[in-house]
Amino acid sequence: MALAATTLARHEHAVERQGEWLHHPESGFAIVPRIVTFEPLTDGGVHTVTTVQVNHPVLAPDGVFEYQHATGDGLGDAISSGFSQWAELDFVALLDALQPQAKSCAVMEMAFPEKDGRPARKRRAVLGPVVRMGQQPPPAPSGDEEGGHCFCPCCLLTRSFETFRPLIEGDQLYCLRMYAFRDADGTAGADCRINGEDFEVGAQALREYAKSWPPAGIEYRKQLVILQTIQ
Repeated sequence: MALAATTLARHEHAVERQGEWLHHPESGFAIVPRIVTFEPLTDGGVHTVTTVQVNHPVLAPDGVFEYQHATGDGLGDAISSGFSQWAELDFVALLDALQPQAKSCAVMEMAFPEKDGRPARKRRAVLGPVVRMGQQPPPAPSGDEEGGHCFCPCCLLTRSFETFRPLIEGDQLYCLRMYAFRDADGTAGADCRINGEDFEVGAQALREYAKSWPPAGIEYRKQLVILQTIQ
């Protein structure tokens, strides 16, 4: 709890401790940090897995959570690193999801007509910050990947659009975690979760997408996308 509060403060998010959770007065989020596992690394340091759950009376009354994997020289360093990742990526998108107009994230808005007894509605995808890490910079677009344009905040979602269509066209709030990687030999892998729960169909779609990336050595791409009804 103390590490989470200190880490959020470093990112200019003042919080107040309320028993076993942190209150973010500016937004109304209740933030619950937890440690799941930790283990020493063979070459020194520590690897940790933590979770952060958030509840909000309007956006997420039932709460949503996500995992953080991190390493550090010591236990405190690793835990703080994981919470820092959450503040830099997930919390940015969550805060924008509360706003009529997103301030930090790109968005996609889609209108769906009344169909099969479901009312007409407008949905929004809040495209959280993207992390791309690669051994080499990507080559100039050739037309083979992503319609010929450079990787952008929409690509992880749109390149797997059909797989995620039921969520995009749904009624609920979905926090969609997408992580894809490719090794130097071309082997692709992925992890995908919805509100913290594994979504293997999505992971398979992301693995197929990773196979289309231009060669750049070992590479991964990661993002949180929030799908919500806005009207």
